[in-house]
Amino acid sequence: MKKKLTMLAMFAAAIGAWAGLAETVTNVRGRQREKSNLVDIYYDIEATDGGMYSVKVEIEGRTNAVSAATFTGDVGEGVAPGRNRHIVWNAGADWPDKKGDVRAIVTAEREPEKGKPGRGVQLWAGGPYWADRNVGASSPEDSGLYFWWGDTVGYRPTGNTFGFNFYDSNPVIATFGRSINQLQREGWVVNNNGTYVLAPSHDAARAHWGGSWRMPTRSELSDLSSNCDWTWTTRNGVNGYIVRGRGGYAFNSIFLPCAGYGYETSLGNSGSGGHYWSSVPYSESSYANGLNFGLGGHYTYDYSDRNVGRSVRPVQGFTN
Repeated sequence: MKKKLTMLAMFAAAIGAWAGLAETVTNVRGRQREKSNLVDIYYDIEATDGGMYSVKVEIEGRTNAVSAATFTGDVGEGVAPGRNRHIVWNAGADWPDKKGDVRAIVTAEREPEKGKPGRGVQLWAGGPYWADRNVGASSPEDSGLYFWWGDTVGYRPTGNTFGFNFYDSNPVIATFGRSINQLQREGWVVNNNGTYVLAPSHDAARAHWGGSWRMPTRSELSDLSSNCDWTWTTRNGVNGYIVRGRGGYAFNSIFLPCAGYGYETSLGNSGSGGHYWSSVPYSESSYANGLNFGLGGHYTYDYSDRNVGRSVRPVQGFTN
């Protein structure tokens, strides 16, 4: 359950008003060090479940954009619950020679056990619940695994190189060059209320996370693009978008990292673009629908080669 915590404190020089938004976090407070551009942020994680937490911080300016990434201390993965957790923000590095009011957003999410799925977030009324991380990822910023369309194994690069060849001449890329009729005859896709989608046995989300998790449809990716507010940002050194609901869902959000894509044995576009699969094939035999994004925008895409390695962001439930 989310709780909005508001605290006002006056800081000299770079920092003005302060506010904190927390989920499992309480008692957020901050103070700029005297004659310094360093800001000390303190908070409590009130939990007794014995788990570890992943802590995120965002700094929002009232009148100026703040691209804040220089945080140290109790931030990132592996933060234990307790009081007086301490983060240091180097405002001088991220916001040089600036003054004004800022809003600090501190969130803490319990880290799932290794190999377990993340949590689901609903971003609009009647929509599905979107996972907070990619398949194969240990955190929202982690790129996770890369899949050809219909693949349930997934591949992870070492640096910018895969030990697997995403290429149409590779016989493992079994869906490349097959019509929808062929895919249906061979059991790759099923008809779901008039839309062909990957069968559960060929759905990467279902294969890795089980339960009711599945890959999103093209329509759901299109709704994600149009029903939410997208904000380009950098979190823990990773470029991507915060995708936030609107109205009554404005406190719900997910982070989509720019994981890039796998082509032949190389990782391309990492850090500058995101490339995500839907479960829906395109009518032409070598393509499937997906979602692409980068600094310039975000859009659903029909002509995604099935032999390219893309990310998978699972969903639960169906659009009403």
